[in-house]
Amino acid sequence: MTPDTPQTRWGFPATRWSLVRRARTGDAREAEAALEDLCRAYWTPLYAYARGRGLPRAEAEDRVQEFFAVALRREVFQRADEDAGKLRSFLLTALKHHLQDAAARAGAARRRPEGGWVALDFSSAEADWNRLADAGATPDAAFEREWARALLAQALARLEARYAAEGQAALFAALRDRALGADDAPAGETGAAGLSPGATRVAAHRLRKRFRECLRDAVRDTLPEGGDIDAELRALRAALEAEGA
Repeated sequence: MTPDTPQTRWGFPATRWSLVRRARTGDAREAEAALEDLCRAYWTPLYAYARGRGLPRAEAEDRVQEFFAVALRREVFQRADEDAGKLRSFLLTALKHHLQDAAARAGAARRRPEGGWVALDFSSAEADWNRLADAGATPDAAFEREWARALLAQALARLEARYAAEGQAALFAALRDRALGADDAPAGETGAAGLSPGATRVAAHRLRKRFRECLRDAVRDTLPEGGDIDAELRALRAALEAEGA
């Protein structure tokens, strides 16, 4: 995220669909920043889908980079309509079209955007894909699971920023792993971050509640206005459970 990217109270773009709009209609600098934010947020599920389609690792990396660096700067965003549906569905459909076009021009030289690609950790994404492949995931199922994991990561990042803004970074670090845990405290639990065991349980319960709020916000950002957040959360939970996540 660049310093000039419009931000909300907790330091995140107002919505992910707003990034789509800025990538489509903003000036060159705004469009570049919006595309980079979209890429960093959602490239891993797209990579999982590309690998699931049978693309070798190096080609899948190139296609995902190319998708953000080239395809989305052209006519793709001109067709993007926030009222038409979920950002999740839009990006996957756009990638499918991009891969079809890429296959049709397989012999053509790839364009490398000015300034190069966005730096991404493909080794981590490849390890995730290997686990999905071992579980027999279809390309679409791999995309859905990685999309869900990306949203969980975004929610944790939002929560961390929230605690840091309140001067409670140490408390968040101590309790971070409990964000996805159950409300019941583990047997024999000791205090964390200088708190008593009782205060730790209260703090952990509050952290889990705030995490759920952050996750709902992250999901809301990918839906059209008035979209069904609960239905999307159920779909994401099913995607994770299907692969034993």
